Amino acid sequence: MDLQSKLNQVKGNESFLEKIKRVIPGYDGYVNRDNSRELDTILRNQLAVQLDVNKQKISNTVTNLSANGKLFEVSNIDRIDKKNETAIAKFKSAARGYSGAFDVIKVKEDKLTMLYQFDESLLNSVQTVNGLFAEMESLSSANGDLKEVIAKISAILDELILKFNERENILNTL
Repeated sequence: MDLQSKLNQVKGNESFLEKIKRVIPGYDGYVNRDNSRELDTILRNQLAVQLDVNKQKISNTVTNLSANGKLFEVSNIDRIDKKNETAIAKFKSAARGYSGAFDVIKVKEDKLTMLYQFDESLLNSVQTVNGLFAEMESLSSANGDLKEVIAKISAILDELILKFNERENILNTL
């Protein structure tokens, strides 16, 4: 789904009064930027929720390792659990895209679109890491070797966190 269709979806949730206010000159642009800001926040929260699902996979993996007598592998899982938590925290606490009239940092609508597209590109990385967490959980129940999948998860989470840090650079160059 592209940015315009998502904006239209948010517009569809507006009250009757908000729709009438769109007739006022200049108000429409303000509302579009505000809707874009909300979309940015919704997307980042969605990414955080998707990463949050991995907590249960981690818990199941630890339980499986315990049942299979492989508790020595839990320390590696603790590290990726902390990285997953870091990514979740970054997504939840990142600066919102569009700034209000009196905010210190101003974000223009074209930059917000770029920021939103950047956030959307993170979705692929989140889906990849979620698939690897599912693979780890599955391997642990089959008493398989987790070293390779844990290394992949760790690398992708590191890459995801670094990539998300680039987002702050985008905001700072506005």
